[in-house]
Amino acid sequence: MKAAVEIRPNDDGSIDEIVASGCNLHIEQMSADGWYMGIEAKDGSYWQFWFGSKNRRSAVEFRHTETSSAEVEKGRKRGRR
Repeated sequence: MKAAVEIRPNDDGSIDEIVASGCNLHIEQMSADGWYMGIEAKDGSYWQFWFGSKNRRSAVEFRHTETSSAEVEKGRKRGRR
């Protein structure tokens, strides 16, 4: 089975691209040079990324910081009700 979200790396291990289909996407600017991206995948899993520059002049850094399985997300959503 194909993964709900696929992270394709560069040779150095940094993120080259992220591919997701049939998902909900949330991108939000968190500071002058930092952004948050959350992907709720079609299988119910949740993927969290942060990207931005450190001083507005440096290269953009893109980090995958967390993934929650569909089961964890179902439990979390049940707890909000």
